[in-house]
Amino acid sequence: MSNKVDDLYLLIESKRNEFTSVEQVVADYFIGKQPILSISALAKKISVSAPSITRFCKKLGLNNYKELIFLYSLSLHDQTADASMISTPVTASYHALATRSDASYRGQAVKNFCDLIYSTRIILFWGLGFNSFAGLDFTFKFSRFGKFIQSFGDQHSILLSAMSLKKGDVVLVSSLSAIDPEILRAIKIGKEHKAHFLLITANEDSPFVNYCDETIYAASFSADEKLGNISPQIPILIQLDIIYSKYISLHRKSVDKWLSSENILKQ
Repeated sequence: MSNKVDDLYLLIESKRNEFTSVEQVVADYFIGKQPILSISALAKKISVSAPSITRFCKKLGLNNYKELIFLYSLSLHDQTADASMISTPVTASYHALATRSDASYRGQAVKNFCDLIYSTRIILFWGLGFNSFAGLDFTFKFSRFGKFIQSFGDQHSILLSAMSLKKGDVVLVSSLSAIDPEILRAIKIGKEHKAHFLLITANEDSPFVNYCDETIYAASFSADEKLGNISPQIPILIQLDIIYSKYISLHRKSVDKWLSSENILKQ
């Protein structure tokens, strides 16, 4: 038998076709990562005989139940260690983003976002790469309130949409770095057409800021920290959820009215 402790579960599953119905019950107990018990306590718990458990061990190529429990305990410890090494850093990153998002919250900026969104029915969303996924979330949320959202995820389509903008149109730009020259060019074109621009970014020094009506700053990690262990769009999604919650709070009557009309149409 292999000495690798993480082979234990694979070993049990590889022998499934050879197990009797009683041995299947024993196998399910260990595959289910249940508590370690003495052989007599286990026999009583799963209603099988102690000799049946011993035969199960033999079928796995082990000498006895003691050897099975030794390998099983190592496997459980290995899984716990893996959870500590993988899950903890990821959840810590989420917690850090949430804390920093709370610290950077500017109520007036969020209100200005909501007011501009409320003022128009058609909204353009510009975001490259992972930001385009955030555009899908924005579309899902605000289309429920009667807004028509058009999302653009590449420089070419963004430039084309900029050229067709009209006075009073609203564009939400999503970019953590906010330095892409083609997006900046599109914003400048839109401003010439007297469109309104909203920006969500993590870059306080972005050249986009000077051309936008309002900017919300998303949380970010420093160069010495890692963002690679979580999805890059998460900081943007946090801000979109904040905007969404504030919008509902500010415009509850209009939201309720629109949802009521939708319910009537569905009847």
